[in-house]
Amino acid sequence: MENMVTSEFEKQKEFLKNELRTKYNIPEADLDSIADTTETVLVQMIQLMKEGKSAHEKFFSDIILNSIDAIVGFDNEYHIFLWNRGAENIFGYTKKEVMGRDFSFLIPQYLKEKGEKEFLIDEVRIKGFLANHETERITKSGEIINVSISRFAVNNEKNEAIGSVGIIRDITLVKKLEKELREKENLALIGEVVSSIAHSLSNPLNIISGNADFLLLNKNEKSEGYEELNTILEETTRITKSIRHLLNFSRPVKINKTENDLNEVINKISKKIKYLKDNKDIKIRKSLQKDLPLLKFDYAQIEECILNIVTNAVQAIHSKGEIGIKTSSDNNVVNIEISDDGQGISKENQSKIFLPFFSSKEYGKGTGLGLSIAKKALKEHNGDIKVKSNPGKGTTFILTLPFD
Repeated sequence: MENMVTSEFEKQKEFLKNELRTKYNIPEADLDSIADTTETVLVQMIQLMKEGKSAHEKFFSDIILNSIDAIVGFDNEYHIFLWNRGAENIFGYTKKEVMGRDFSFLIPQYLKEKGEKEFLIDEVRIKGFLANHETERITKSGEIINVSISRFAVNNEKNEAIGSVGIIRDITLVKKLEKELREKENLALIGEVVSSIAHSLSNPLNIISGNADFLLLNKNEKSEGYEELNTILEETTRITKSIRHLLNFSRPVKINKTENDLNEVINKISKKIKYLKDNKDIKIRKSLQKDLPLLKFDYAQIEECILNIVTNAVQAIHSKGEIGIKTSSDNNVVNIEISDDGQGISKENQSKIFLPFFSSKEYGKGTGLGLSIAKKALKEHNGDIKVKSNPGKGTTFILTLPFD
């Protein structure tokens, strides 16, 4: 551009001198001086324009490259040609690793199967843009993150499509906080409802179970009505236990930490398993670290937590199987692994099993609170619980408790 302007000025220089010579009768020496001065001013103006454009371009270039959000450019074949620092930080890939690749490698497989890629392409092609589409993406490390995507088409001066640009924001933390807020709101509502229900049901249940128990005193298993009375007693006990679980879950947890031997808790629970087997052929395999350090925790809460998971393991086995319980310690954390070779948990349900009242068991087989109570207890101890499961091949729960 600079060469074009200066070249054109050379062509117009004589015209300028002739105009000044004819109209103003300016001496020849002065005409040359005016022409040279005009050329100098023109060159300076061109330089100022170049610097201004360069600063303007650099300003916007820095905004794009240094944005904390991922800004990704795609050509008409949906191959990546722009990958800023925000994209590197969010997804873990360097610019060199992604240039020229189809963007679909960022989409989790289950979303690909649902047509996520086609949806994004069609929205931008038809509407010209996509705003705040909340979905999930997969990082280089394999982590699934929540993202909000805005995407728009890019056209040239002839209004021809030359590609598109996506702005991707990591909203994983926001989603986590929203989930925690919903859980707290649900717990508050549960507390109000359960307290009212428990008060209304406790007295009638106590009367029913008390009378059934009294009538059973003078009966044996062969007596008439024994089975019916025993069923009444068992069912009222089950309802009472369910109400107690609801109350415990809805109330704030009070922790009474004392120094305890976690292996001792597990040995105590393993002795109770024989009462949970329900005529199933289940073997218990324990692998407990002998020098496991003592921990400070609420004995009753952690015992109930582990017992709930072991009970689930027993129920997951149809008739014959094995339950493994293992303890170990590393990096100031004690790990408890509880595994079974039962029916496993579907991938769809693995994200739901810790939700209050979610249960895949048959009606009347559980309240859907066992794992929720376990997670709540561990969280109060600054611990955690995770699950690994393959449908038809079994399940492993990994519990962690930190040293104080």
